[in-house]
Amino acid sequence: MKILFLHKWLVVGGIERILINYLSILSQEENLKIDVLIDYNTKDNVFGKEIPKEINITYLFDVDYFEYKTTLYRERNNSLIKKINYKYLNIKEKIFKRKKLTNIIKNNNYDIIINFSDHFDPYIEFSKINKPIIRWQHSAIHHIDKKQLKILNQYQKIISICDDMKKAIVKDTNLPEHKIFTIYNPINIEKIRELSNTHNNEIQEKEYLIQVARLDKIKRHQDLIYIYSELVRKGIYHKLLIIGDGPERENLEQLIIKLNLQYKCLLLGELSNPYPYMRNADLFLHTSEREGLPTVLLESLVLGVPVISMDCPTGPREILDNGKCGALIEMGNTQKFIDEVLTYLNTPKRAIECKQHINQHILSFSETETKNKLITLLIELTTPGANNGN
Repeated sequence: MKILFLHKWLVVGGIERILINYLSILSQEENLKIDVLIDYNTKDNVFGKEIPKEINITYLFDVDYFEYKTTLYRERNNSLIKKINYKYLNIKEKIFKRKKLTNIIKNNNYDIIINFSDHFDPYIEFSKINKPIIRWQHSAIHHIDKKQLKILNQYQKIISICDDMKKAIVKDTNLPEHKIFTIYNPINIEKIRELSNTHNNEIQEKEYLIQVARLDKIKRHQDLIYIYSELVRKGIYHKLLIIGDGPERENLEQLIIKLNLQYKCLLLGELSNPYPYMRNADLFLHTSEREGLPTVLLESLVLGVPVISMDCPTGPREILDNGKCGALIEMGNTQKFIDEVLTYLNTPKRAIECKQHINQHILSFSETETKNKLITLLIELTTPGANNGN
């Protein structure tokens, strides 16, 4: 079976990490030939080197083009000429992508195409591609318009990454339930545990709480820091380590100083291997207002660390098995969040019981389970005469 994956880029990100995991898993199957088409090569192409050598990777645009486009985007409001140039560039790019993508698919005789996010939606000419095409959906769909709905209807299957998301997609789009198929993100349990055992001299803290996420408003780090401030006021001596980077960093640094937490709440930035820090934490804290299936929560459970999480619409409830692998807090209820953290820190027995449940529950998200489910779906969609979901 010959498969083409489509994706935007290979920068550091949760979706990109999941893509690399899938490519690594599928590359081990002798009867699968996999190509990857990436839109932009970038200076931050961190994951490119992690793609297995058996997989052919093609970039539509090189680093220089991406840097030029990025500069033009930043300067587009400086003058009318630059704004026109940026719009013209996008028009040319869209025409090129459509033609190039259609030709690549036709010339390579793929059995199935996998669009790994919504990025390539506008560039797939469904009427010219007589092959099954499936699309990954990594988060809930909000405020969908008729044009987007028409595009989604043309895919043979849409992959949701948890059952709660599947229900939300059906509700918000009125797409038929049989068109949406749930596959959990794969977790390489052995590799995560191996990386977590890497010796790290930088870990000087003995007892701490941890959070790992891009520093973005949607993650609600400010809520987390206020929660931590109250925990400190109530007498905990644990530090709070926050791993990740993003546009909110400066605002968070100012808040930490304002609350006089600069020696207790530490922003460690982006780390290529956060697992040693995660493994040694007493609790993982998560305050995000919206998720798909947050991989970092699964990774925390793999390392035996209970998770206290806000119960945002999709992801945490399934990962935490309705709170049995930590605690689920009603969205926005910071006082309950504080109480649960204190309960865990002051009740060692509860943490022990939680870890025992984690060891069994995490197997549902193993690579083997995920791989078998995906390959079964691919065979079904490429079998002549099979019901493809339309």
